[in-house]
Amino acid sequence: MPATAHLSHLIKLLDDDSEVVRQAVRQELNGMRRELPQHIETLETPLSADEEKLVAQMLEPARRTELEETWMRWRWMDGPDAQLEEGLSQLSGFLNGWKTQSADLAKRLDAMAEEAFAEKGRMDAHELAQWLFASHNGVTRFRGNSKDYYSPANSNLFWVLDTGLGNPISLCCLFRLLGHRFGLEIEGCNFPGHFLSRVKYRDKTWLVDCFNRGRFMLAADVAKHHPAANPGMEDLIHEPATAEATLLRILRNLDEAYERIGMLQERQFMRRLAVKLMED
Repeated sequence: MPATAHLSHLIKLLDDDSEVVRQAVRQELNGMRRELPQHIETLETPLSADEEKLVAQMLEPARRTELEETWMRWRWMDGPDAQLEEGLSQLSGFLNGWKTQSADLAKRLDAMAEEAFAEKGRMDAHELAQWLFASHNGVTRFRGNSKDYYSPANSNLFWVLDTGLGNPISLCCLFRLLGHRFGLEIEGCNFPGHFLSRVKYRDKTWLVDCFNRGRFMLAADVAKHHPAANPGMEDLIHEPATAEATLLRILRNLDEAYERIGMLQERQFMRRLAVKLMED
């Protein structure tokens, strides 16, 4: 049976009354899940919203298992930027749904870097922050999602790229990974309550608040005058957030986000990923 005809037959059986039939359909879909989005595009009739939901439900257990089994592979990447990008690709690909391949994130970031270079040429860290987060003729490419700050979607870089919204850590990660493509050294700062970026600019260390229009703040001033300042604050500001620390903070954000909306199964899954990270 041709692939398209076979898939059309499976789609008709998604809500079959027989659990045996549904299980067989699930196994078939799992076997082709990597190519499934492309196969579905060839169907004469697009999936309905209900059919899309049923496909997602059938693929979800296998997608969870796959992510748990492969989750820590980011640690084998060469360098902290590559490690962070791989971990974010895996996590964002999962959060974005069964139609998304994690490898697509690198392609999206490459395309954005090419767009930035075409517009502005080679930029320094301050210019890149302005390009990303400042308002240009009333339009801002990326900004903090203050209206829905705790949404799990804020941790999904595919969603951030699509909507232009994010939370402090996802916007900082976007700044860092795009900067890496420009040869810029941009690090994370695991600042309490509000993740920041950290850069060397004009021979000084600056903290960058990507959530608030890419605002540059002298690290020394923040260490002395921030309300949360304490004897350990200066050490924290001058110590870059590792890929491990950044990914763990994202998982903890997701833990809290899912708890707030009562999605306890998703919360437990994020906790399992966090435990794997801490134990590895």
